[in-house]
Amino acid sequence: MNIYTKLLIGIISITGLLLAQGVGFPDAPSQAPIGGLELLIGAGGAMAWKKLRRNNK
Repeated sequence: MNIYTKLLIGIISITGLLLAQGVGFPDAPSQAPIGGLELLIGAGGAMAWKKLRRNNK
């Protein structure tokens, strides 16, 4: 048996055990606004533009 066959058998057996135990998935997290994200994106874009401009010279 090669490694792919062993890996496939292992994944199938672990999946079968998890489903047999009734493992549930958690609920979706509550969403919260992220303040200042636009400023962070703008600052990152400005830094990248400056670096590209400096490297082209």
